[in-house]
Amino acid sequence: MPKTDDLSAWRQFLCFARTGTLSAAAKALETEPSSLSRAIAGLEKALGTELIQHNSRPLRLTSAGKTAQKRMETILRAHDSLMTSLMDENRTLDGSIRLSSAPGFASRRLTPLLSEFQNAHPGIRIEILSGLQEAELKKGLCEVATLTGEPKISGLIYMSRGRNVYLPAASPGYIRRHGMPVNPEDLKQHTGYIYNGPVRSETRVLFRGSREAPVQFAHSIRSTDILAIRNALLSDMGVAVDMPLVQIAEDIADGRLVPILPGWFHPPVECFIATNRDAWHQKRVRVFLEWYARAMQSLFFSYEEKVSPIVGLPPDVGHPDRNKIFRS
Repeated sequence: MPKTDDLSAWRQFLCFARTGTLSAAAKALETEPSSLSRAIAGLEKALGTELIQHNSRPLRLTSAGKTAQKRMETILRAHDSLMTSLMDENRTLDGSIRLSSAPGFASRRLTPLLSEFQNAHPGIRIEILSGLQEAELKKGLCEVATLTGEPKISGLIYMSRGRNVYLPAASPGYIRRHGMPVNPEDLKQHTGYIYNGPVRSETRVLFRGSREAPVQFAHSIRSTDILAIRNALLSDMGVAVDMPLVQIAEDIADGRLVPILPGWFHPPVECFIATNRDAWHQKRVRVFLEWYARAMQSLFFSYEEKVSPIVGLPPDVGHPDRNKIFRS
């Protein structure tokens, strides 16, 4: 094998380039400085050019050495990633996955769903985190995250988990005392609960077809906790114009909450299950991401089916291919 194809020799060269001395590199690699020196000399002989300025003290890289360092770091990272991927294909599915989810969904819905996956893959451990955004996912603070809206930064791999539908709602008790808001203008006579948490921005406008109207309450209470808002509605304390259907489907079906503002909505938002490129090389992450996205599609569609006989929902049109894996 030509010395230039010796990945071990290139690793020794890169270790020297990063540490700056033969002794430090040899210590990091648990070898002798003389062995490391011979490996680099072999590369220089095969290349016909020096990688190190041997007459300088301290030793420095030549121009060719700097070029080699930059290019070989990329090549060896790709090689290591490929080896990890190939070995991962032959391993049993085990290890941990850090999953970020919206706090409200994680509290009420997530655990039963994940138990299905872990029954099929008992070797995979899921650690639940809350509210991480796409920048934090890209940095590797979690392996998989649910994102509201399509990712805007590069370096992510993702699949649709279906749409979030948002409903205006209040309790029958509140409506008996304060009346039914029929148009957004009526909200000026009501107390409104407003979500302003990390998952999405505050709703300021509602839509009905091509019409739009601002959201203005007589009194408003803001919260980053969607479950606290749900509890306030169930306690006859006010109205909300953008309750996630996932949080109130059973309440609507059983009559504990009722739709208000007929035909007016916060527009549905497509959501995605995403990972970063490094995590995607792990087989357990690929398997989990596809399973989780499809399971969530089915779950969220079931909520729409549950309430569709009671309230008209916005048409499900213009969405991305929900069977496709996207790369940003």
